[in-house]
Amino acid sequence: MNRICKYIFSILILVAITNQKAIGCEACGCALGGFNFGIIPQNEAHFLGIKYSRSSFYAEMTHAGQREFSNDLYQRLDIMGRIALKERWQLNFVLPYMYNQMDGSHENEALSGFGDPMVLLNYKVLDQKGDPMEKWLHNLWIGGGIKAPLADFEYSQTSQLINPNFQLGSGSWDYLTMVNYTSMRNRWGVNLEGVYKFNSENSQEYRFGNQYNVQASIFYKPKAEKILPIPMLGVYHENGGQHTFQGFYQANSGGDATFAQAGVQVQFGNMMLHGNYQLPIQQKFKSDQHVEIEAKGRFSLTFITFIGKSRRNNVFGKLEVID
Repeated sequence: MNRICKYIFSILILVAITNQKAIGCEACGCALGGFNFGIIPQNEAHFLGIKYSRSSFYAEMTHAGQREFSNDLYQRLDIMGRIALKERWQLNFVLPYMYNQMDGSHENEALSGFGDPMVLLNYKVLDQKGDPMEKWLHNLWIGGGIKAPLADFEYSQTSQLINPNFQLGSGSWDYLTMVNYTSMRNRWGVNLEGVYKFNSENSQEYRFGNQYNVQASIFYKPKAEKILPIPMLGVYHENGGQHTFQGFYQANSGGDATFAQAGVQVQFGNMMLHGNYQLPIQQKFKSDQHVEIEAKGRFSLTFITFIGKSRRNNVFGKLEVID
C-alpha cells in the first residue's frame, strides 16, 4: 500500500508542474477560486493530502478599434491537512502552490510560486452514530479561519504590471467562515457545503471583493469491502464581489458562475482518491460593454491519507476504519 501511496503522489506532482501550453486573459478579473475541502469523511482522524486543480477563462475585448483576445490557465497544487484536536474540534490548513499562465494576442506571461496559506478551525455541532441502513444520520460542522498575505502581490494602474487576479497572492489578511452538512440513509447521501471569505484592503489600498461558494451533492455508497467507490453528482455556485482601489470600484472584476459537477471518491485502506469535473451552466461577470469573459470547465484530483486514531462509525457507516 505504501508503494501505491508514493506512486499516486508522484503522478499528482508531475501533472501539476508539467508546462502545458495554454491561452490566458489579462483583461478579465475573473479568478474567483474556491476554498472547499469537498466531501471528506468527518471523523476523529488526522489526514495529510494533496489536491491538484485547474481552471481556465477566455476573454475578448475591443481596444482602439482592434480585437484582442486572451486566455488564462490557473493551475494549483494544495498541500492540505487536518489535525483532530479533540472529539469536536479540528484544525485544517491549506498551503497552495500556484502556476498561472497567460497567452493572448498582445501579451504572454507566466507566474509560479507559493500562494497565501489558510488555516481553519472547525467545530462539530452534530455527529450521529448508528446504522444508516435503518435511519437517517446527520453530520454538521461549522468553522472559521484566516488567510495570511505571504505570497507576492503588486498593483499599478499602468499597464506595466499584470492584473491582480493573475498574481499569486492578495496582499491582505482575509477571513473565512464555513458550514458542512452531510446526511445519509440506505446507501444514499447528500452533502451541502458553503464558504464565505471576507477580504480586507491591502497595503497598496487594493481590496478584492468578498467571495462565497456553495455546493450541493448527492452520493451513493455501494456495498464493498476493501475498495469503496462513491460516485457523486451535484451543483456548485460561486460569487465574487467587485474589487476596489482607493475605495473606487474596478472594472472587469467580480461576477458569479454556476457549474454542474460529477465525481467519484475511492476509499481503500486508510487512503482516499477523489476526482471531480465541473462544467459551467450559467455565468455572468461584471465586465464592461467592450469585454466578454467566459469560464471553461474545471478539473480537480485529490489524494488523502488518514493518520492515527481509529475512526468511529458515523454518517458514512462502517467505511472509516484504520488499523
